[in-house]
Amino acid sequence: MNNQLPFWLEKHTRSIKKVDMHHAFLVSGRKGIGKDLLVRYLSSMTLCNDVELNICKSCNSCKFSTLENHPDFYELQVLPDKKLIGISQIHELRNKLYESSFLGKNKVAFLPNLEKISIDGLNAVLKILEEPPNNTFFFLTTNFLNQIPQTIQSRSFDIKISPPEYEESIEWLSDYPKEDSAHALRLNNNLPLAAKEFLDNGFLKIRKDFIAEISGIIKEGKDIVAISEQWTKDESSLNIKLEWMSLILSDTIRFNADQTKNSLNPDTDNISKYLSKKSNLEKLHQLLNKTNSLWNLFSRETNLRRDYQLNSLFVDWENDLGISKKI
Repeated sequence: MNNQLPFWLEKHTRSIKKVDMHHAFLVSGRKGIGKDLLVRYLSSMTLCNDVELNICKSCNSCKFSTLENHPDFYELQVLPDKKLIGISQIHELRNKLYESSFLGKNKVAFLPNLEKISIDGLNAVLKILEEPPNNTFFFLTTNFLNQIPQTIQSRSFDIKISPPEYEESIEWLSDYPKEDSAHALRLNNNLPLAAKEFLDNGFLKIRKDFIAEISGIIKEGKDIVAISEQWTKDESSLNIKLEWMSLILSDTIRFNADQTKNSLNPDTDNISKYLSKKSNLEKLHQLLNKTNSLWNLFSRETNLRRDYQLNSLFVDWENDLGISKKI
């Protein structure tokens, strides 16, 4: 069954045995590397009745359509009205884990993004790991291993996921044109899973349109109100466009600081170089902060009018970058 996992994840299953299996696994790596995918696979194998670390697909555990439907699988998530997982959620999880298994076999607790658990919550997690319930296995993930207390790290089996080599990623993405794969990898920090999602969701076309629209604002004075309204109609791509705006500004600052740089992001280098010659460095930093702040605001799904907020940011871009062509 290992062939269900990408090759850079599949290798991490080989060091795990069901006999004397460690009760806690801490999976770390960059966002988009596939931590959740690996954990869900390992969780299915742990819950399976097969004596080996496999997924037999025929036992009572494997017959559940998804892990979310499995009565002995528990996943902890930040509540909709909260920013962090608090101690009360950990206590609730603990109480469930100390109950008997529904199927009379193993139980699995999945705690993704440990950095989103409060300090009190992490201390409560530590106490559970110190005295774990019988036949209960914990899978913990983090994007930032350095933020996780050593006490938790020391009680967990460490799995660090590294991205594959560039050529390996290109080969894994061989179903797509090589040029498109290379472009997607470059825009997604060389993370193949993120690049695949990028390609599958048609973001290359969105990226091309984005560059044309930003160029139009900067060099031709195109109507920012019309573009703002257009962007807010497609909420699925709005946040990534704000990320790309921030990246253009970051590259502009780098080009401003070092005129000898040749390339940072080939498809937007001309924009960044153009802005680096026209813009004040202090204003560039201020505008980058404004752009990042709006990205954070939109990421929290607030009730503020997005079209007003985005239009205001575009006006700031025109004014702070000195590129206004229309009043």
